[in-house]
Amino acid sequence: MEQVNTESLSRESSGVFVFQSRPNCSQTHAQERLAFRGLAALCLGTAIGFAGMGYWLVLPFEGLVIGLLIWARAVRHGHESDYESLTIEGDMVVLEWRMGNQSGHRQMNRQWVRVACDCTVPGRSCRLCVSSHGRETEVGHYLSDEARLQLAATLRSKLQA
Repeated sequence: MEQVNTESLSRESSGVFVFQSRPNCSQTHAQERLAFRGLAALCLGTAIGFAGMGYWLVLPFEGLVIGLLIWARAVRHGHESDYESLTIEGDMVVLEWRMGNQSGHRQMNRQWVRVACDCTVPGRSCRLCVSSHGRETEVGHYLSDEARLQLAATLRSKLQA
């Protein structure tokens, strides 16, 4: 997963910390279209080959496979613009996110924010949460466990400063 830490690009001299993260969509639309068409052609060719040998019942199932490919492609397109952003500026901590068709915005007072990183196994399956006034928000969805631990340490140091 791609992670973009724009701390060095932001107004560091003014004390602003910005962290942004988004899923890694490494395939271009043309590459995705080519892969989809290739898989669909392979499925259809296989189905026609078996139908030619008398196993015509394969055709509806291959149609189902192609339908599932279309569904998976639509789901992937629904998550192209996903992101999460955490900004610490002055006494405010601002979280913004978009996941599929859900988006959110949360502002918290820096003095009340707590960072918790819970791992089921030390260093593995970590869950990073930022909480304030009894409300907990998970961050770092698109990060590896190591990056979540590093982000937790960075956030703790930035919040204490």
